[in-house]
Amino acid sequence: MKKFEIELKWASAFTAISIAWVYFEKYLGYHDTNVSSQPIFSFWLMVPQALIYIVAIRQKRERYYGGEITWQKAFISGVVLSAIIAGLSPAAVYLMTEFISPEFMSNIVEVRAEQGLPREGLEQIYNLNTMLRDAIFNNLATGVFFSAIIALFLKNKKV
Repeated sequence: MKKFEIELKWASAFTAISIAWVYFEKYLGYHDTNVSSQPIFSFWLMVPQALIYIVAIRQKRERYYGGEITWQKAFISGVVLSAIIAGLSPAAVYLMTEFISPEFMSNIVEVRAEQGLPREGLEQIYNLNTMLRDAIFNNLATGVFFSAIIALFLKNKKV
């Protein structure tokens, strides 16, 4: 467990920031009056999320590998971080959809239905099971992507 202590710490920070972001979105009205603009606003969450990956991999390089890291080791650290984040995401999504903003999914279904989209399809997209699955796979996919790119910039040891 000591081997992945850094990744666990930063995955927890990533999850906390994601939950705080949902509070911020709700406070700004992106879960009710501005719900149609929520996906655009939510996109900006990737900035602090990418910063978490940078800090985590850099810290892994400095504290675990003694200041030198190959691309492969940096990438693996990022993938482990992604897997832990994906593992934490169901709890975060449940917290967000059941306690922080339980009205979000019904609000977005209403707005999209008013725009002419079929309600049945919207209800299949905006439900807890779909959001849980999407959170897991999106966190894995974006995490692997972030890891590959960030590892290129943080590597400093030749194989």
